[in-house]
Amino acid sequence: MFTWVALREPWQRLRGWGKPAAGLSAGTADGAVRAYAQAVLHLLLRCEALHNRWIEQLEEQRRSDRLANAAAIYRWYLNHLQETLARLEAPPPLASCHAALATALATAYRATQLLSQGYRFHNVRRICDGGVLLEDARAQGQAIRQLLETLVSGSPAVEAGGEASA
Repeated sequence: MFTWVALREPWQRLRGWGKPAAGLSAGTADGAVRAYAQAVLHLLLRCEALHNRWIEQLEEQRRSDRLANAAAIYRWYLNHLQETLARLEAPPPLASCHAALATALATAYRATQLLSQGYRFHNVRRICDGGVLLEDARAQGQAIRQLLETLVSGSPAVEAGGEASA
């Protein structure tokens, strides 16, 4: 059974962070932390680009079968990003950040599954649930991105609403 509590637990821990992980200060991360943060930031930029393409598809397409296919393709790319994240080894200070990002990607994956099924079978409830989950996952990803950008450079490199390239 799907529970909101299970999805939000790592997010709640992450939301409480107003500063970098314990033992680290902005701009002074060691090499392993910096390398991990750069890899994850690249992954998050790819997620943002995927989301922007999805929004374009929503605006351009009116046929539900094409939107179902676009959501399925989005899901396929998210699966690849989940595998990429699973191959990364998080440094101990960023372990909870890694877990929160894995949860955000899993949430987005589930959201695109609901969207695809909703558009394919004309089920408005699945479309709405998928949309809400996708926006929650996007917000989680943006919070993680801001945290890692602050950790690596001391200030965000790209504004939260800025464009990202794949």
